[in-house]
Amino acid sequence: KIEINEKREQFRPVATRGSIMYFNMTDMTNVVNPITAQPSGWMYNCSLLQFLEQFEVSVRNSEKCQPTSKRVDKIIHYLTYQVYRYMNRGLYERDKMMFKLLVTLKIMVIANQITTGDVSMLLKAGSSLDEKAERGNPFKWMSTKVWLNVIQLSRQPFGPDQIVFFREI
Repeated sequence: KIEINEKREQFRPVATRGSIMYFNMTDMTNVVNPITAQPSGWMYNCSLLQFLEQFEVSVRNSEKCQPTSKRVDKIIHYLTYQVYRYMNRGLYERDKMMFKLLVTLKIMVIANQITTGDVSMLLKAGSSLDEKAERGNPFKWMSTKVWLNVIQLSRQPFGPDQIVFFREI
């Protein structure tokens, strides 16, 4: 029984990546059409069964190798690409890059390479700031929107080590 538990734990990263890929697939149903502002994500509905088919294909077709850690890496890479290809087939061209971004960001957050604050900064930037409450834009050539983005960027500590790359403006 102990050996079974040890083997199961060795494959936990595969389950983690599977979870990331499945929930990114289902999150695509929240996509809104940028022209009509109507939800268009219903076209992206995916069932657990559809995902499990891709998961099984990945386990079955990924390269068999030893040690287990190498096998786990092969399954993870195959699974990521398999689900990406499966989803990419049915996405509108305008939504393909968004799907790639969501998958990449979630993988990086789970790997502790970036924080959820970093993701929030990337997605919202200066739009969360009040123009009147911030220091005025000293540059005539720079739009107010860009200036607010620069201010927010200067305040954001990045990564799990919370490194500040820019001095506060």
